[in-house]
Amino acid sequence: MEKQFKHISHKFIDSLSDGVFSIALTLLGLSVVELVPEISKSEHFNEAILENWPTLFSYFLGFVVLFSTWYQYHVTSQYTEGTNAWIVWQHGLAMAWVALMPFGVALLAQNLDTPNRKWGVFYFGICLFGNYWTTMILAAFTKFQWPVTWTEDLPTPPEIFRRAAPFFMAVTSVLGLFLVALSLVFPWAALIGYGLYVSSNIAPVRTLNRFKPRLERMFAPK
Repeated sequence: MEKQFKHISHKFIDSLSDGVFSIALTLLGLSVVELVPEISKSEHFNEAILENWPTLFSYFLGFVVLFSTWYQYHVTSQYTEGTNAWIVWQHGLAMAWVALMPFGVALLAQNLDTPNRKWGVFYFGICLFGNYWTTMILAAFTKFQWPVTWTEDLPTPPEIFRRAAPFFMAVTSVLGLFLVALSLVFPWAALIGYGLYVSSNIAPVRTLNRFKPRLERMFAPK
């Protein structure tokens, strides 16, 4: 049999993702550190901190987004076996959105209490849901078949997980489109929606275990 080049190991994707997440999380903190000279020069120290609440709030929200995304990524990737071009590019585009999150957070922080509030919320939402949109675009090239090989210790049958993944990606993509569009009319309502969505992802293991029986009923082969 003729020898052929093989796809890269998944560990290389994991190493790259950890590095990108680390840098993005670090960049989030720089905007908070930059407040120190301004706060320190103020005669009303604590009031100066409170006046900069948009920056502190945006940092906290951005941190939860990035860290919960990293958590969720590794929860599922530990059951992934091997790679292919689709997996590599899906992860690459996901890292592009992770790297862009500090930009979205900075826009939100600078405009949350200004007349440009809606645009800060709008672009933060794009950074938040962009990964789902690009993943669905990639999925269209495979006719929405999830070309992922799962390990034998996956807690639910691989075929069910393969069917469920694009469904929930699609649902989240539609939710993101709705909230981002809503931000142009009711930015505070959209921001609350972002917060509710983010809070639903902070415990991915518990969420997956809770919905496991329902997934097996909904996506069982007929």
